[in-house]
Amino acid sequence: MKYILLLASLSFAGALDYAYNAEYGSAFSEIDEKDSSACVLRGIALVTRFDDTGDTLDLDSALSVLKNCKTTTFWEPMRRYKIGLVHSILGNTFRSVMEARSAAVIFEKRTDIDSKAFYAIYAYYSPFSKFKQEDLKKGFEHSEMFSFVFGNSLVWILYEEKKYAEALDVANALLKRYPNHPTLLQTKAEMLFYNGKAKEAIAMFKESERYYAKRAPNSIRYWCAVAHLAKMTGDAVWKEKLKSAEYKAIKRWMPDIR
Repeated sequence: MKYILLLASLSFAGALDYAYNAEYGSAFSEIDEKDSSACVLRGIALVTRFDDTGDTLDLDSALSVLKNCKTTTFWEPMRRYKIGLVHSILGNTFRSVMEARSAAVIFEKRTDIDSKAFYAIYAYYSPFSKFKQEDLKKGFEHSEMFSFVFGNSLVWILYEEKKYAEALDVANALLKRYPNHPTLLQTKAEMLFYNGKAKEAIAMFKESERYYAKRAPNSIRYWCAVAHLAKMTGDAVWKEKLKSAEYKAIKRWMPDIR
């Protein structure tokens, strides 16, 4: 039984690693549709692809897949967690909070590394829960499947706490494992800026802007690069782009860029 579970875990990790390296076709083909976790893995891959390319149809597909998903054990709170995340992106705050809370209730009772790390993410943003950064850090360092998620969350929590050097260290560690994920490069660029390395940050965002202009023009990530360049350089060329009809059409999807 342990051998079977190990093989299943390696299969799940393989599908997620493909998704976190922006190889979405390989990620979908790696998912065993006969397994009860398949629908959750597909939902995760769809949300990850949305974060990269910005196609909102991926959010619709993810929500449909996850709502109709039937699973058990660890994958049930994961299903609810991802539904909550999609609702959060869509601006459905009440539904997002309710799904996140229902996932957290289950995660809190479990003792595995992944569950404790997911609960830590929930606890950080919940005023009524105790955040344990060591659980999130342990998940980032040791999780076979969700190191990407835990590391990314840890970066932004450290950023919120103005621990910019630590946040940059985590971003660099993530890029060693997932060197091909373009959203991580934007994260690193932002952390470089807050560590006083503006030239490096601007160079990385310019590279990101060129990359997305070819791969996913007018996507959220393309405009994130432009908005950061406008903020960091103050150059009129970037500021003018933010006055365009294309940017105004997508502005409501944009994260808050300070």
